[in-house]
Amino acid sequence: MISAVWRKRFSILFNRLYLYPAPEPLPQTRLFWLATALVTGAVIVFCSYFILYLTTRHDALLTTAEDLGIMDQALWNLVHGNGLHQTICNILHDTNCYSVEGVNRFAIHFEPTLFPIALLYLIVPGPKTLLTVQTIIVALGAYPAFWLARLRLRSDLAGVAIALLYLLYPGQQQATTYDFHAVTLSSALLLFTLYFLYTRRTVLLFIFAILSMGCKEQMPLVIVMIGLWSMLFQRRWWTGLGLVLLGLAWWGIAFYLVMPHASPTGKPLLLGRYDGLGKGPVDVIMNIVRHPRSFLMDHLIEHSHRMYVQTLLSPAGYLPLLAPWILVLASPSIALNLLSASPGQYSGLFQYSADIVPVLIFSTIEAMVLLLWLAQVLHGRVQTKLANRSSQTDASPVPMKVRLPVVQGGLLIVLLGLVVFMSLRSDYYFHGQLPYSQGFRWPRVNAHTALAQHFMDMIPPDASVSAQATLAPHLSQRKHIYQFPYAVPLSYPVTPQPATVADYVFLDVSADIYPYYTTPDYVRDIKSLLVNKQYGIVAAQDGYLLLKHGLPAPELSSASAVKPGPDVSNALVLPDFPANFCSYVYVSPRDVPHSLQAQFTDAQGSMNLVGYSISGANPFSRSGDYMAVTTYWQVTKPMAAPLQLLFVLKDKDGKEYYANNDVPAIFWCQSQTWEPGKIVRMTTRQFNLRELATPKGLAQMSVALVPLVQSSSKIVDMQTLMQQPRLSAHVISGSNAISATQDTNTVPLMPMTIVP
Repeated sequence: MISAVWRKRFSILFNRLYLYPAPEPLPQTRLFWLATALVTGAVIVFCSYFILYLTTRHDALLTTAEDLGIMDQALWNLVHGNGLHQTICNILHDTNCYSVEGVNRFAIHFEPTLFPIALLYLIVPGPKTLLTVQTIIVALGAYPAFWLARLRLRSDLAGVAIALLYLLYPGQQQATTYDFHAVTLSSALLLFTLYFLYTRRTVLLFIFAILSMGCKEQMPLVIVMIGLWSMLFQRRWWTGLGLVLLGLAWWGIAFYLVMPHASPTGKPLLLGRYDGLGKGPVDVIMNIVRHPRSFLMDHLIEHSHRMYVQTLLSPAGYLPLLAPWILVLASPSIALNLLSASPGQYSGLFQYSADIVPVLIFSTIEAMVLLLWLAQVLHGRVQTKLANRSSQTDASPVPMKVRLPVVQGGLLIVLLGLVVFMSLRSDYYFHGQLPYSQGFRWPRVNAHTALAQHFMDMIPPDASVSAQATLAPHLSQRKHIYQFPYAVPLSYPVTPQPATVADYVFLDVSADIYPYYTTPDYVRDIKSLLVNKQYGIVAAQDGYLLLKHGLPAPELSSASAVKPGPDVSNALVLPDFPANFCSYVYVSPRDVPHSLQAQFTDAQGSMNLVGYSISGANPFSRSGDYMAVTTYWQVTKPMAAPLQLLFVLKDKDGKEYYANNDVPAIFWCQSQTWEPGKIVRMTTRQFNLRELATPKGLAQMSVALVPLVQSSSKIVDMQTLMQQPRLSAHVISGSNAISATQDTNTVPLMPMTIVP
């Protein structure tokens, strides 16, 4: 009796899970063709904008070694008979640097989709080809999003709105605009897979499932989930089982055969990002069972992880949460990001969410279907109550004043408007890549970026090069290209130590210092190559520095305040650079914003602060915002000792809080070398206040000048820096009627509101 009851209950539950029978086709009316034209127009606009934007970014030296340089070199090597070989890696912080001879790409990621893409390198080789192809393929994902939404929501125009949601979705745009990655293609390929899954077009389903799996080693696990989903919700036993077996076989071959064989360590090189979870799958599961609370706290509730989940869901108005039976399809990819020790994977930036976006689109559609069904149920119940009330009073039935199609149509418009608005809002606030996005700037090619080609032309095509991250993608079509400081001798232990050194080192000291976290370390390693006589200068101009191994090193500059020694940081040493090396810090007076005159003096000389600008939100969020401060200076009487800039925040009571002193140019073009009368621009690196004790509420960003070289001839910490003697400061004139704080010798720049 009990077994019969449970069999009946199971049968009822099983029947209720049959949610996705074969869809009823919609007629292709004029409205359908109009909607298709609108989607096509959106795809063309997307492609035109992002192809122009991305290729201009490349010309403006804003693409990076990781990963555009990596992918370009791997494909170039493939068509030149060297396999998918790469030598670029992050020697300072990543786990994939094994040897300067490089590794096969499959030791890091299994991406067989690269093979057909490599055919394009037989015709038009180069990074711009990759950026263009990636943009076009991603844009084509708007079509399956349109088709799927049209069938599920029974509306052509609703399909257009969902296609726009896909094209606007921040996770997809972050992946599209961050160099080139095979996994980014899965944004479109997975949507095609889901569409053909829903419409039961088996051959095309398997074709796009295979194409999706070729994008990254984790994709077969998503296909396994899709197969299980098809078995459970569509009752397509053989198709679902085929997807499950195909996914498991692909994943097993990739993870246990191909990647270990390609890896010099016998295991995938990025597996180290998950070492903290346990020594294997069983150990990981046991650790979760033993410590569930700490696991949830570390990988879900912790602020950065929680914000990542919010970043995924908020552009769709959190509607995907209403369709967990769809959202679960992305669980392998979401778990890999949340469990990784690499913060980039759960930052919401880069390419790591590309394969999650298609599932978010599908789950958003299904959430709308659910809400429309609930509206139908509620409408029916209200209608029934009205009918019952009329029968009890023997009155004529009271008809519903609002018909069901009107209710559902209005609700659908609200929901579609909500998700499009939320996506646009996220694109504005969260590192958006659209013209209206907060802090967005169109990349510009100027005289400085154009000058880079002059230096690249000096490097032989067969020479090995260790280049700055932003320069490597322009030199990556060679057998040995490295991301600095890889393949150069360093004065401190790294693993692995290079057995050989690069023939050339090419740097732009005015650009971002990645993969370094701090400027003194970056400057120290470069200057050490010269101080230790390992490299000489081929050419130096406007911040560019081209070094060659074996050339005579430059002598020490007569203006250097310190000499090399065991107790001296080489970051403070000043080699004798060519005169035009520091031309990048000089600007025209007409380029100075927020003009003022604030004089800083010591016993030997004086200089004036003549302007400033601060890029950053106001109010400024301690937890999420970044800023950079640019100041403009004019030497009136030369000073003998080098100085550095100290930025502090003052609260309403006048208490000072350290803000920043990371100004890279001050190490290369030290203040004692500035030409009197010329305007010098000094800009901090982008910084936040997340780890600092800063005031809440209204605060004043202020600047002071302190000695660059302390008595110890070493780089001092922020606490020591705050206690150093400062140059005397007083304001001569200022547009905001500001005045120097005499007791602390600081000049206030701009009031800011600091919020959590």
